[in-house]
Amino acid sequence: MNRFIITALAIVLLTSISYPQKMRERMMKNKNKIEQLEKVKLIEALELNEEIAIRFFVRRNDSRKEIENLEKKSDDLLFELENSFISDDKNNEVNQKQIILELFKTRESIEANRYKFISSLNDILTMEQIAKLIVFEKKFRDEIRDVILDRKPR
Repeated sequence: MNRFIITALAIVLLTSISYPQKMRERMMKNKNKIEQLEKVKLIEALELNEEIAIRFFVRRNDSRKEIENLEKKSDDLLFELENSFISDDKNNEVNQKQIILELFKTRESIEANRYKFISSLNDILTMEQIAKLIVFEKKFRDEIRDVILDRKPR
């Protein structure tokens, strides 16, 4: 009887450990599919030829890496701010103020990087294509959000 209980517990434990890994793999697979769909739609919307598309996506990927790093920093700061709520530190208010200032500076850096990326496209895209890109990014995010939340399109 003890062996049966131990075996059952081992199976449950192993299953519970592998489940989050499968979920993470599924999320990464879905993220990659969304990114591929976005690329195809972007090429269509901006009417890019192969050479320009390659140059555009290289620059875009570089910019996205920088922004992702800043987003991670922003998330870390929010986590730190949240943890400050349970702290009994006497300097907690000063610490929170410092975190908030750093958080706003990080958010400003994200927007500055987005602006820098858009501004850097003048040598690759026409002004109309840049305008289409800005509109496309907003609409695409909204469409994905609507699909995820199972809402009707706007």
